[in-house]
Amino acid sequence: MSEPVLPESHKYRLDVKRPTLFTLILLISYGSIGAALFTPAIPAVMDRFHVGAGLAQLTAMIFLVGYSLGQLIYSPLAKRFGRKPALYVGIAVSLVGSILCALSSPLNSFTLLIIARFVAALGSSAGLSLTFTIISDHYYEKHARKVTAYTMLAFAVIPGVAIALGGFLVDLFGWESCFYFLTLYGLFAFYLVFGLAETSSGKEFEATKWKVILSAYKRDFKNSLLILYSLMIGATTSFVYVFAATAPIIVIRNMEVSPAQFGLLNLIPASGYFLGNFVAARLATHFKMKTVLKLGIALIGLGVLFLAILLFGGWGNALSIFFPPFVIYFGIPLFYSNAAVIATFRVPDKPNASSIMSFINIGGAVIGLILIELFYFNPIYAMPAVFLVVYTVILFIFRQAQPLVEE
Repeated sequence: MSEPVLPESHKYRLDVKRPTLFTLILLISYGSIGAALFTPAIPAVMDRFHVGAGLAQLTAMIFLVGYSLGQLIYSPLAKRFGRKPALYVGIAVSLVGSILCALSSPLNSFTLLIIARFVAALGSSAGLSLTFTIISDHYYEKHARKVTAYTMLAFAVIPGVAIALGGFLVDLFGWESCFYFLTLYGLFAFYLVFGLAETSSGKEFEATKWKVILSAYKRDFKNSLLILYSLMIGATTSFVYVFAATAPIIVIRNMEVSPAQFGLLNLIPASGYFLGNFVAARLATHFKMKTVLKLGIALIGLGVLFLAILLFGGWGNALSIFFPPFVIYFGIPLFYSNAAVIATFRVPDKPNASSIMSFINIGGAVIGLILIELFYFNPIYAMPAVFLVVYTVILFIFRQAQPLVEE
């Protein structure tokens, strides 16, 4: 169903300078690039510190734990001090973490690498939650669907390119070079935030008091619409992170594909995510949210089924690992961009809604990695098994959540 074309005054606030799409893309991907760039280095970390695959993947798991918990930090800071100061704090913390990660090799300390990954994740989490906050601050709901979809192109382009870049960095300069690159990326993000307009309409001077924080989160965690759609968003995110953590072990370690080749192959699902976001942005103008949500869920299911048939049927090779995720990644943004708008725009406290959604979102990735460990009889079978479980959960929650949305 077509929707009317909105005049500029009904798309976004006119009293504040509009944030550039480039800045929003860089910020929303700030944490995901920290997770993705490092994945081709996991086998090298196993060799450097003489640890097994499970322990090496802890570097990915601990990052996601910190990334998830960190989402709850920045809402009170953003309400008390403004969006820009909260971003400055997050980026500064992530820079410290990246530098410590690089130092873990010359100091020969796997423990330092684990701790530093957690610190870097706490800082990086500012980008995800505050980007959604800035979008909900500046844009009105109908236009926010399109802006969110275009912004989420970051999850296709930047992490996909990051994995490819990470593969080349590991091959040419060693795994430590990933963290030197992340340090430069953080400095560039700091520079872009400096030119960002403050979108907060006022400061809440009580927002950083513990009683106020706990009371606000307790109130908003009871919002069924926010929680159910955030849970589904987290479930779709778990596909991405389970694939990112498991595919290197299958393809690089078991199939003996080089990190550089792995990085290039990973551009296949990344291109699916890119196309999915572009299509989601176009569909936002012509179709209702429920229609696009259902289409996204259907495509995700098709890709999951395709992957399960290929891998359980014994047709596991490098290409069969990457082509079904192309379909899954194409469907995710059609769901995600609309679900994110539902989750954040129907709650009065926008920073809290963004933080809770992002917390549950990344928490879904953590649970996905826990599941992959529980299913770890063989990674080539574990991945499709976890995908089937997660997709079943999405279908169940969607049935409960669908009646709550009125367009």
